[in-house]
Amino acid sequence: MRPGQDAFAETGSHGAIKCVENGIELLEYLYRCGSLPALILLDLNMPRKDGRQALREIKSIRAFQDIPVVVLTTSQEEKDRVYTRRMGANSFITKPSSFSEWVRMMKELRDAWLAFK
Repeated sequence: MRPGQDAFAETGSHGAIKCVENGIELLEYLYRCGSLPALILLDLNMPRKDGRQALREIKSIRAFQDIPVVVLTTSQEEKDRVYTRRMGANSFITKPSSFSEWVRMMKELRDAWLAFK
């Protein structure tokens, strides 16, 4: 499992987290899934098609435009923050460094984006 999945499970939340390895897999998943996700946690530094490219594509496709996107990255660059906002990301969060911070962040994301889903 990945830190986000483990932390989400630790919150006691119900629901599934689907992880993909890269931006190409993300877009393929969105095209073929039966129901769209309630939230996308997007890493800017994914291989093959990075998060910037994936975000631009997601927000350019009418069927996907309303899916909230939270950028979750190690980047602290202001240019990344500005770019992702301009491209339609709903939030920009620096990845936590400890598991307890991951759990806290996943609780906050759950409460902010998934509480009424």
